[in-house]
Amino acid sequence: MRESFHRDGFVLVEGLFDAAACDRLQALLRRHADADFGAILNPDRDDFLERQSPPEARVHVAETAAALRAAMREPRMVALLDGLWERPVVGLMSQMLFKEANTRYADQAWQPHQDNNYPRSPNNLYVTINLFLEDADRENGCLYLYPGSHAEPLLPAPPTVSYRESDGRPGTPVEVPAHYEKRDLIVAKGTMLVMHGNLIHGSYANRSPDRSRPMLSMSFIPEGEPFVPGATAQRKVIPLREEL
Repeated sequence: MRESFHRDGFVLVEGLFDAAACDRLQALLRRHADADFGAILNPDRDDFLERQSPPEARVHVAETAAALRAAMREPRMVALLDGLWERPVVGLMSQMLFKEANTRYADQAWQPHQDNNYPRSPNNLYVTINLFLEDADRENGCLYLYPGSHAEPLLPAPPTVSYRESDGRPGTPVEVPAHYEKRDLIVAKGTMLVMHGNLIHGSYANRSPDRSRPMLSMSFIPEGEPFVPGATAQRKVIPLREEL
């Protein structure tokens, strides 16, 4: 697994979150969705979740945030991440992307980008995990990626709004070098994509009339590595083994 990650810039993992766990996470998070099913930033943090929740859902904030923080600390997942760099990792942030069918954000199609363009890990050690809470294919807006492109440095990218954006084209876009081949990521519910922060990737719009593409994103970095917190994301070190 470590070899595949370092060769391709990503690895797919199944079995750490079963269908029941995916259903529970999705049910908890849907309580906090707005009418457009816009992204929820840092749902593992009470203060973030409360600000983004409808009034009637605020009574559930503590329960939902605790469940999301527990997902970030899933022991087998943390052990896998530690093994990638052979160093203990910490969490930095989380985000829920619903891509709900027949809503404004169903048309959301992320432009080719590198996740590390946001925290700007100088040693290129930022890792994102995307947990697919339902099956994902091209019709309902799956991801695509360019295997091996994590070998690139951070490429020039104009700043772009990537949180509850207005034009449906988020992602700080980069020009993809011609020698990388695009791969659509067709995955089953419960699949976990472990992705190098420099890997170029994006996603399609959801064109399905009745299938959403909910995805929980969680981000990590080796302990002690520098990163940019960001004015919107407000990344911070999140211990994964026990509260300090």
